[in-house]
Amino acid sequence: MNQKTTVLILIVLVGVVGSCTKQEGIKPAEEAWSEFNEAWSGLETAADKARLAEEYLAEFPNTEHSGLLARRVVYYRGHEMGDPEGAFDAVYATVDQIEDPEQRFVASMSLFDLADSVEVPLDVAEVASALEAVRPLGYDEHQWIYEIATDLEEWEQARQHAHAAFQLATPESFRAEYPDREFTDEKVASMVRLRKGQSLAYEAWALYNQGNTQPAFNRFAEADAIGSVTYLGVPNNPLYTFWGRAALAEGNIDKAVELLGAQTLFGQDSSSSESYLREAYAAMNGNDEGFDEFLWATRNELAKKVDDFTLLDYEGNPVSLADISTDKVTLLAFWFPT
Repeated sequence: MNQKTTVLILIVLVGVVGSCTKQEGIKPAEEAWSEFNEAWSGLETAADKARLAEEYLAEFPNTEHSGLLARRVVYYRGHEMGDPEGAFDAVYATVDQIEDPEQRFVASMSLFDLADSVEVPLDVAEVASALEAVRPLGYDEHQWIYEIATDLEEWEQARQHAHAAFQLATPESFRAEYPDREFTDEKVASMVRLRKGQSLAYEAWALYNQGNTQPAFNRFAEADAIGSVTYLGVPNNPLYTFWGRAALAEGNIDKAVELLGAQTLFGQDSSSSESYLREAYAAMNGNDEGFDEFLWATRNELAKKVDDFTLLDYEGNPVSLADISTDKVTLLAFWFPT
């Protein structure tokens, strides 16, 4: 879609908004939202999407869609277009006009996603308290807060909300969040382990950064014992990164290498731990010479042998992984036709 077409869509949207406000009994925001969604489905570029979201948010800052639109502006203008200042200005201008506390919470929290590039004049504790004054926070909201607080190094907020999230990591709480869905006991238990492990990891990291060293290491061990790990045996949260960094700072180099090595090689966010692993390797060896060879050797040492399985080929014949020659590299491509 070219720029001229996008501008035309925006003009039509504004025109619809204007005409709706003059018609008695019609809710202009809802009418405009229908037009917005129709226009949105035809947009292709981040610039067009950011512009359309900003137009609607500026015209109707106080709707049930305000939080969603704020997040779209932050994503498309702030991240996709590389214009965090523009995204911040567009959303921040509307926050005080949002009356619904839940929508204002989402819009405000979305601004913290720009904190690396923009000096955000918001207090995460104040944002959290505003919603807590209306109702108790849910697990996801506590998680959002403790992750943002950790990024901002606001350790007491991170600790408090990570602990609150841990308290909500129960089967009953999880099922209550999805009253219209059926989950097996196994699925619920898995999600509870995931939530407990993550919240404990963040609480431990906050405690460590507050100078509570022994309680922090106790929490790290508790999180590890929960056993919420991926197929390769690495926690599906930043536990090994946090724990490894703490071990490195305390001079426990062997433990740091063990944890950071597993996280760097098989973790979900290896980029955040590799520099600390290199630092630990250099502390162990006097310099970082041979680091790449060390990584390769560690990968081979920690790599897990794939469990055998059997699937049907296109002709319906069973094929087992064990039947395939193991003296060559085997590429497994799983294709799910829709």
